[in-house]
Amino acid sequence: MITNNRRITAFCLLAIIAIWGIFCWPWLLDGRIIPYDAKNHFYPMIRFVAEAWHSGADFGWSPHHYGGFPMIADPQSAIWTPTFWIPTFISATPSMHLVDAIHLLHLLVGAFAIFGFGKISAWRWEASLIAALIYMMAGPSSLRLEHMLMTVSYMWLAVALWRLKAVLVHGGAWRGIAFGIALALLLIDRNHVAYLGAWLLFIYWLAAVFSDFKQPRPNALRRVHLPITIGGILALVLIAVPVILLLQLANDSNRPEFSYLQASWQSLHPAALFSFILPEYFGSLRLDGGKHWGPPSTIWGEKGLKIHRGMLHMYCGMVPLVAIVWFGVLKRQLLRGEARFFTIACLVCVLYALGRYTPVFRILYDAIPGVDLFRRPADALFVFGFSLALLTGALVQQGLAMRPCSRSPWLTSTVILALVALFVAMFRLASSLDRLADFANSLIVPTAVVAGSILAIVLAQRTGRQAQLAMIALVGIVAADLVYHSSNTRINARPPEAYQVLERAEEHPIFAHMLPLLDETDPLGIPWRTEIIGLGPVVQNLPQVIHSQGLLGYNPLRLSGFEQHIAPDMQNNASLKRNFGDRMIGYSSPLANQLGLRYVISGAPLHQIDPAYDSDHFTLMGTAKYKWRTAYFYENTRALPRVAVLSDTGTSLDREISVLAYENTHIALQVKAGVAGTLVLRDFHYPGWSATVNGQKVQVSKQDDLFRAIPLPAGSSRVEFQFNLLTRENLLGAAKALASAP
Repeated sequence: MITNNRRITAFCLLAIIAIWGIFCWPWLLDGRIIPYDAKNHFYPMIRFVAEAWHSGADFGWSPHHYGGFPMIADPQSAIWTPTFWIPTFISATPSMHLVDAIHLLHLLVGAFAIFGFGKISAWRWEASLIAALIYMMAGPSSLRLEHMLMTVSYMWLAVALWRLKAVLVHGGAWRGIAFGIALALLLIDRNHVAYLGAWLLFIYWLAAVFSDFKQPRPNALRRVHLPITIGGILALVLIAVPVILLLQLANDSNRPEFSYLQASWQSLHPAALFSFILPEYFGSLRLDGGKHWGPPSTIWGEKGLKIHRGMLHMYCGMVPLVAIVWFGVLKRQLLRGEARFFTIACLVCVLYALGRYTPVFRILYDAIPGVDLFRRPADALFVFGFSLALLTGALVQQGLAMRPCSRSPWLTSTVILALVALFVAMFRLASSLDRLADFANSLIVPTAVVAGSILAIVLAQRTGRQAQLAMIALVGIVAADLVYHSSNTRINARPPEAYQVLERAEEHPIFAHMLPLLDETDPLGIPWRTEIIGLGPVVQNLPQVIHSQGLLGYNPLRLSGFEQHIAPDMQNNASLKRNFGDRMIGYSSPLANQLGLRYVISGAPLHQIDPAYDSDHFTLMGTAKYKWRTAYFYENTRALPRVAVLSDTGTSLDREISVLAYENTHIALQVKAGVAGTLVLRDFHYPGWSATVNGQKVQVSKQDDLFRAIPLPAGSSRVEFQFNLLTRENLLGAAKALASAP
């Protein structure tokens, strides 16, 4: 058997790699792709950045997304995510499979970090390896691979905790700096998992400070806590710019914060707690399983729960359950040693995730700064899975080290009664919804796993070769259980065909008809705007890939003027749900013409989307079919050029305008001689856009609460617009505005 420490470490790391390879087999070698937001939203963002990088263009602003958007300020653009620079460097058109492979590598690196944490904590190798495998394949994270940047933050949380533990155990300035860099990389994507993970790290450090206060260690302040403080300050410095840009965007967006009601819509339903015990209780994972019947679903019937079923899974394996009952409860280790912190962390995360179903989230929402910036309490399940992995490792470490002792009959009876009550509740719920057959089927595999886990733990508490073989068997059970339940499910793996339009739009029966329209420009040479609506979630951000100037898109963040005047609360998935604003009151409104909206490609006839549209205004160019969808192509014959010169009274002045350059972040115009006026570029105004007229800087103001406008002198003028949010002037101005905000 393995006895040498280096050989054990090498064996464990190789085992993690091998199991990661098996877990990732469907995506890496079997042609599956990670679906939903990973493709609908994030993949087009990465494609845009990659193509801009390789063409030498600036990716700070995208004209292809919601009519124009400050990509560099949006955390979901992945511009500030170093690990996703890899596919953009490799190819100008990185494939879906390449992006998925880089994405899945985050789980492997995070598992290495968790193993490193256990090693620094002096855990036995089996405990560290079990924790690493649970972390890597826990349901809350692996079933939500679509939320790509949360997976990135999940990895950096593991790395940051590993580096924090290294400072707490060994001290040292360089270890403190390494922790600070990992913390910065955790926070730089500015998502909910990063926010909650930062709190976890902070409280873990505070617990160590309190412990050192009770039992002082020599030079702990200088060797340990000062380097951690320096690392924290370093992290704040490193993330200052992207955080300022995000807060600046949030301040001018549709969501500077979420109301409690909005956040509570995406709470973890209490019935979803059953998925912690039985992964297939609601029948929504296996490809050959039945129809999902839990929350949210039509059979469930509860209103006000606006959350995808993939966000309601808590299963992290049966071994954690056995460890909690056996070592945690019966051996009373849940609140002892390293396990205590992670037990409390698990409980707090569950209470947070339950959102509106307990008073805890409301208290945290009102009391803790930053909670109101996020819209999904159920995101706390990422940190729950993280904490549970470490709790399981700690319980295995502490429980196996204990000598056999007599158990309390009262405690044992209480545990048995609690388990019986739990299964009675699950039985009654399934019976009430006529799902007893599904319930019975969901018991088969977990029962076998529990039996194997109990047998392995019993044998592991002996000594010698038999015990070591039992622990290896327990590691194998963890791996097999989680691979079976978390890999290649209906939630995280799909065939690539439905998403191929994002790679080869020219071969798609519908969008092949759209591509020739992209060569059409207004009389000035600026591409017309196009609206895609009601053709499915896959193509919501297709304009980012094919370089169409799309008026709509898919992003939770939208500029406030756009949100109010053009399309409030609008994602472009469903045709019959087009929300018009207070100024673009329909497709036939003057604002639609001013926007240069030339083409609308819809999944339904336009009169079904906008009953007030003018059929003389919008002409049907034709239709195209693909499977069950029919696309309708409309042309707005009254769309106006993007640039105009207005008099003081708002009337249009007859000035000859030519476009010298129209790029992502640079626009150059030549305006021939005439009287003075106001030049209006009907692209969206945003801080960071500056302008010069004949080389002289002029003020860019907001026209009609939407567009960019500058004063134009009499005579001939060369006008240039430039976008750059990273100027010292913008960053200082944004910081001052945020500091003075109420």
